[in-house]
Amino acid sequence: MKNTLIIVISLLLGLCGCTQYNGHIGPIFGSWSLIEISEDGVALKMKEETTFSFQNQIVEVIKREDSSFSTTYRYGNFEKTDNLLILKFQTSPTSTGNTAYMTPDWIYLPLDETSIPMDIKELNGKKMELVLTSGPKTLQYTFVRTW
Repeated sequence: MKNTLIIVISLLLGLCGCTQYNGHIGPIFGSWSLIEISEDGVALKMKEETTFSFQNQIVEVIKREDSSFSTTYRYGNFEKTDNLLILKFQTSPTSTGNTAYMTPDWIYLPLDETSIPMDIKELNGKKMELVLTSGPKTLQYTFVRTW
């Protein structure tokens, strides 16, 4: 009886998990570490560790600087349809001066646009590659899943 109870509880716990609000978890949901940014095929220097976390329609971008041990948070919205990911941030601080909702300025995203469309080149359980064509240059962002 004791073993049966343990097995039943284990099965129930195994079936539990986190899900997206009102839906199933898709391949983009979770936390992704930005490991490379390249411009027209040439890798750009990254000084900070940057993580994107996707949940519901919210994206949280976190910058951690090794030299000063400081952390910067930015929040926005996102939409994913087929092979397109649209990031949405504010272009200026809120009326109270809060910059937490502005475009992350350290990863070469256009700062004057509220909607940033990125083509999804690859998206699977371990890796994500996004391509942004901004004017004459093409930026590619490569991520690996952290959870």
